[in-house]
Amino acid sequence: MTSTLNSDETATNSVNFPQQNFSAQREVLSLEMQIETPENVVLTYQLAGPAQRYIAYMIDLAIRLAILFGAWMVINMVGIVLPGTAIGIFLVIMFLNTWGYYTISEGFFKGQSIGKHVCGLRVIRDGGYPITFWPALLRNLVRSADAIIFYGIGITTMLLTRRFQRLGDLVAGTVVIQERSLHLPRKPVILNKIQPLNKNDIGSFVPRDEVLSLIDEFMGRRHVLTYERGHALAGILANNLAQRLNYSGDPQKVKQYPMAFLASVYKTFSFTHPQEEDEFAVSSHPRKQTVEVSLE
Repeated sequence: MTSTLNSDETATNSVNFPQQNFSAQREVLSLEMQIETPENVVLTYQLAGPAQRYIAYMIDLAIRLAILFGAWMVINMVGIVLPGTAIGIFLVIMFLNTWGYYTISEGFFKGQSIGKHVCGLRVIRDGGYPITFWPALLRNLVRSADAIIFYGIGITTMLLTRRFQRLGDLVAGTVVIQERSLHLPRKPVILNKIQPLNKNDIGSFVPRDEVLSLIDEFMGRRHVLTYERGHALAGILANNLAQRLNYSGDPQKVKQYPMAFLASVYKTFSFTHPQEEDEFAVSSHPRKQTVEVSLE
């Protein structure tokens, strides 16, 4: 009996070990990078491989060479009049072209050079937030080390790191990701099933069109979020609007049913025709209307 149990345990272990190895391989070879934010939200990014980054680099290199060629043509004409000054200007342009191109484009254009933009790549911090000027400067200062032996050092480092980071990325704490376009499904908001707010329960404040558009987008994609998350997000905007509107109706409608309150706000102020807005303004200020009539 004991030998049978031992043999069964041995057989079970022999089956489980390969599965664990396969799962570990999937984790190592995966191109996805997951980051958990302090709000316990897991963000997933797709890492850019060496081949994609090489294509982006060649596009940027062609642009940089074109800039140098154009600058050289201009410098030749300037050199006829100011030969010494022209050479100094060209050296400054070469310096900016070598060190400033990537730093300026990645630091001020959300982590994208022209080549990265064409290839759909972007540089971000390894924590998931956007890159700023100083990390962009640091990662490109180390580019001279990565470029040794025709970028052999950089490519080797990318292949040896889990997130395809070259030396500049490791020093600056950055990664290069592949952007993915995402189209969230949207369900229309059926306004004929929504009751507007009672005009006696609100003041004269009228929400801006941007706020109404935000409510429309939120309500249209409400099914993408969980009930708890959607309730929490809707509650923030519902409380702010209730205060601005001086809402004197049922307070439980704002606290317990914030999505329904936002839908009522949208139904109240989303005027499809200009005359509807005029009618709402007149009905919201009956005293002003009486004074105007008496003056006439």
